[in-house]
Amino acid sequence: MGNKLMAMKAAQQQLDGRETDDIGNQDANSKHDENQNVPVQNTSDSKREIQTVQIGNRSASLFLSSASINLSKAIPKDTNNAKQSPSTTPEPISRQTTKTKREKSRLIPDEMLQIRPKREFTFTGYDIMADVASPECSDDDEDDDDDTRQIKSTYRNTCKMLGVTPASSFKNQVATPAITMRSHPTGPAGVRAMAIALVDNQVVTSLDLEDNGLFTDGAKYIAEMLHKNRTIIDLNIAENLIGTEGVRAIADVLHVNHKITSLDISGSGLVDTDALVLADILQNAPCLRELILSHNKFCGEGGMILGSAIAMNDTLRLLDLSWNHLRGKGAMAIVAALQKNIGLRKLDISWNGYGKDECFILSHALQENTTLKELDISNNRLNKEAIKHLLDGIENGDGLETLRIRGNPVSPELALAIIKVIQESENCRIQQLDMGDIDVNEDFVSVVDDITMYRPFEVLYSNVLKHGGLQKREVEGIDYNVNMVDELFKYMHENNYRVIDLMKWLDKDGSMSVSRDEFKQGMKTAQFPLTEFQLDKMVDELDMDGDGEVDFSELLAGERIFRRRMRRRLEREKANAKRRAEFKRTSVLLTIGEHS
Repeated sequence: MGNKLMAMKAAQQQLDGRETDDIGNQDANSKHDENQNVPVQNTSDSKREIQTVQIGNRSASLFLSSASINLSKAIPKDTNNAKQSPSTTPEPISRQTTKTKREKSRLIPDEMLQIRPKREFTFTGYDIMADVASPECSDDDEDDDDDTRQIKSTYRNTCKMLGVTPASSFKNQVATPAITMRSHPTGPAGVRAMAIALVDNQVVTSLDLEDNGLFTDGAKYIAEMLHKNRTIIDLNIAENLIGTEGVRAIADVLHVNHKITSLDISGSGLVDTDALVLADILQNAPCLRELILSHNKFCGEGGMILGSAIAMNDTLRLLDLSWNHLRGKGAMAIVAALQKNIGLRKLDISWNGYGKDECFILSHALQENTTLKELDISNNRLNKEAIKHLLDGIENGDGLETLRIRGNPVSPELALAIIKVIQESENCRIQQLDMGDIDVNEDFVSVVDDITMYRPFEVLYSNVLKHGGLQKREVEGIDYNVNMVDELFKYMHENNYRVIDLMKWLDKDGSMSVSRDEFKQGMKTAQFPLTEFQLDKMVDELDMDGDGEVDFSELLAGERIFRRRMRRRLEREKANAKRRAEFKRTSVLLTIGEHS
């Protein structure tokens, strides 16, 4: 034991002597360097290159090292136990700052390998980190499987190739069955990148790009993608003003792609001449089940072309022609087609110009057609004579189950006549009557009660006239028939509340997303006058991706839709005011002419 201790002591003294000699030699070298004023060469393995730079009357030596480029792989030495050799050339400020931070943090080598230096662009335009390979996948892809990462990588690479910014909303949904991107500033270039990424995508079955500014070129990119993609079956490119050429591109692809079952091209700026292209779609798309053409400009000629195509089609189940300019022969052709059509289950012709003559044709069609189950003829010109023709078709028909006639000039007495026909007719199968903003009397309510006693029946109406006055329906809070989302945003705008204010009120955990129950509880806490059914209806409309939650982006999209509806309403009011002024001026001129 004594011999071992003596040996260890001798070894320690020998080691101390070597350290003293090293320190002495370093001090001597340092003094010699100061006297000679000669920079000491770095003895590290990295090779250094000296370059003289002349700036004005001054010159400077620039030392370049390969180690300065490979910053992410550098491992600092222990500065507490090692002496650094002095140098007359100061280190760059960025390296000094990096070194100081590394000395303070005392990271282990494995952690240092994960550090990526910040990219810096110099005034020369040269990116010193341009040659450093970036990671193949971003942090938000770490939890994805290989197929999902591949799909997202394809989209990112396509955006890089085309020089467009990737849309995070699209990237996050590109590996899910349904993509919903409404009211985004995508544009034709952005949708081109999306279309390329979807060419070989075998996951997405529903693509909703409503109000994304696609225009004609964007529609062509979508059509080109659908020539190869056979997975997408539900396509919504509404409110994109794709025009004639855009619709023609979609029609051409439907000749070869027979997988599309639902197509929404409302708000595309279509006119009568474009009805020929749509007639081609109805004839050559046997798998198409839903076609939405609302908010276009089809008039008489377009209605006649569409009517002929509808009569020959027996595969379409839903047709939406609301918010067009159908009247006269065009409107008659649409409803006359029902006499031959045996495929349609739902027809929406609301917000057009149907009157007594058009309803006369509709009456005969309803008596012959037994397959149409739902008819929406709201907000037309259904006066007493038009309603009489409509009732003839209801009384003698046995197919219709849902009738919507809100927004028409129907008096309480006429409403009572309608409900009595439904009650007394042996053939009538109507189970749901939507009268919306139409006032009724107590007799109407009594008849409804009698009907509900022996068969399922639902009816929506506005106020009940009682003892010469109005009685509000208290069981349903605010108007049962109005758009609940519009009421929410209308209330917010009247009280100067922002969307972010609403989200902060509802979101308690800061996730910028609330569940159905959280949303409903927040509305109840705010004492917003809605029933349970109305709250559910509001959440269903706001939850655009159907995941059971309402996030901040969906609230923003809901507000944009609300603003668009309000803008259209103002445009209609201005147009109506203009027509009334012209009618009044014409009446005055006629009166003056008669007197003269």
